[in-house]
Amino acid sequence: MKKGYHGKILWLNLTDKTSHEEIIDDKIYQLFIGGYGLAAKIIYDRQKKGLSKFDPDNILAVMSGLLTNGRAAFNGRWILAGKSPLTDTWGDSNCGGDFAPAIKNAGYDGIFITGKSPKPIYIIVDDGKVEFKDAAHLWKKVDAVDTEVMLKDAHGNDYRVISIGSGGENLSLISGVVNAKGRLAGRSGFGALMGSKNLKALCVKGTHYAEEFNSDKVWENTTTLLKGLVNDLNDFGKTMKNCGTAGTLTDSAESGDSPVKNWMGIGTKDFPKEVADKINAFEVTKYEKEKYACYGCPFGCGGICEVPGNKILKETHRPEYETLCGFGVQLLNNDLESIYTANELCNRAGLDTISCATTINWAFEAYEKKYINEKTTGGLKLEWGNGKAVMELVKQIANNEGFGAKLKDGLKEALKNLKLEDKEFTAMHVHGQELPMHDSRNKEGGLGLGIGYEVEPTPGRHTSTFSGIDDYIEKEKKQTELNSKVLNKYYQKLKFQPKYNLSQQSTTDSEMGTSLKNASCGEDIINAMGLCNFGFYLGPMVPFVEWINATTGWNNTLDDYLLTGQRIKTIRHAFNLRENIDVPKIRMPERARGNPAMNDGPNAYSPNVLMWDDAKKAYFGAMGWDPNTSVPLKITLDKLNLPEVKKQIYG
Repeated sequence: MKKGYHGKILWLNLTDKTSHEEIIDDKIYQLFIGGYGLAAKIIYDRQKKGLSKFDPDNILAVMSGLLTNGRAAFNGRWILAGKSPLTDTWGDSNCGGDFAPAIKNAGYDGIFITGKSPKPIYIIVDDGKVEFKDAAHLWKKVDAVDTEVMLKDAHGNDYRVISIGSGGENLSLISGVVNAKGRLAGRSGFGALMGSKNLKALCVKGTHYAEEFNSDKVWENTTTLLKGLVNDLNDFGKTMKNCGTAGTLTDSAESGDSPVKNWMGIGTKDFPKEVADKINAFEVTKYEKEKYACYGCPFGCGGICEVPGNKILKETHRPEYETLCGFGVQLLNNDLESIYTANELCNRAGLDTISCATTINWAFEAYEKKYINEKTTGGLKLEWGNGKAVMELVKQIANNEGFGAKLKDGLKEALKNLKLEDKEFTAMHVHGQELPMHDSRNKEGGLGLGIGYEVEPTPGRHTSTFSGIDDYIEKEKKQTELNSKVLNKYYQKLKFQPKYNLSQQSTTDSEMGTSLKNASCGEDIINAMGLCNFGFYLGPMVPFVEWINATTGWNNTLDDYLLTGQRIKTIRHAFNLRENIDVPKIRMPERARGNPAMNDGPNAYSPNVLMWDDAKKAYFGAMGWDPNTSVPLKITLDKLNLPEVKKQIYG
């Protein structure tokens, strides 16, 4: 049957080097769509609770999305999911590049990895045939980028590869998994989980195709979107087209979106435009050799660059906003070559640039306040703006050596390693995961971001909410009202009075809680589809409801899919409850909450400080969870068709 997905997953057991396929019922896809929705359902049902960070029974899911390999645009995202070694919560990490279609091509919607190999290995998956190969020649000898090159040379350029570098091999809790020579699924520390299993790489290819229910209808909607990207591209879209997320750097520093000096500083004062312009979009893109687009992207916001005279930067990805801000704005560093170098070192080692940069920012503050000194740092002068010290420290973290070895597991562990637990207030992390480069004190959208940092089952993620979902809801509301008027005229002709107002909307939840809930659930839909977030911010509205329905043959509304998003969010949340995580107590540092308030700059006297706890309760309530404990209510679990979660919580 044509439905856009295979209805099949692959299990790999590294302990006994076996594999088997599993057929997944269509009803599971209807309830969870795919991607990390499907991963959440499988892992929740199969994984024992309370496993330690590197227990071999921890499952690592490598997922495509529902729309991967189809005719929808922006469908090139793949996702890692499982229990995060970094936070001990549910973890997931989203990545572009070229690996997503390989999973579907191999005949699967996802690959689930368990066990631990006694020796380093890599795995080949080719149209259902699985081989476990010795990786002794790669382990701790070859970085992630060169591993991909070597494996393609050995087995064929048509393979797509994900691999770990020294970060994952050293079990760094801030390490990720690499594809496309430097694009990372960086968050949640899954490089360490992969390293703990002695798995260096996964090479995948195949010739399968999951046919869509109505491929012509999918393409019809895609064509309309593509025309919109030509005719109705907004300013953000134009910036992205020319220079990717790097183009937002200067504006973010000026507007207060970018945190500065470990969230102590003020962009307009400490890193003003004339300083920031040395690492602005023009300066970054002048090294660009060619544009880069992830699979399935008609846009191409990436760039392959070369910095003349620098051997390590002969071929490198253009740094993204998060990296430029973390190693640049945050550290008052406008030495662009040092930022490029830090980015490439992280890419090759498989380190999350967000966590790495935020950890280094903390070290610079600790040095300034004399919590640590040159004796502690091994002679490194961690002075704001010192690009050479930044490069050296990234290198040490990547190699697990010197002062960097104290930082290689992120902030929570760094405090313990340096016996500075009493300085917890300086460590900008949420439940172990380092904060991204978007300031929750900002008056424009900061509150929604901050709530996401604290309530998302994967804490500390800036891509956990989609605030633009309100526009889609408003559009559907207007269409529903129009349909209602047409039907009412028809009823009048029949002299029939309908029992309910067809356009009536629920008003049982507070406006703020409902808005936060919709944004949160909307993001889970995007991730389950395997779509890129940026496609939703370029101007034209993305026809994702139409895409899903035409791909699968379903006939659901936006409200139906928002309910699905709520179901996915709730089972991910229930995973954390089962791990005895007290979710309401997960908090950002008070500094990130705006307490005390800043007295200068664009984020001065942010109103968010007065709203955090009330907003969280409003969100929990709108989700159908107890506002105080965050435990899902029985009526909610019945509505969401989650009997397994209801049994776990209520017996």
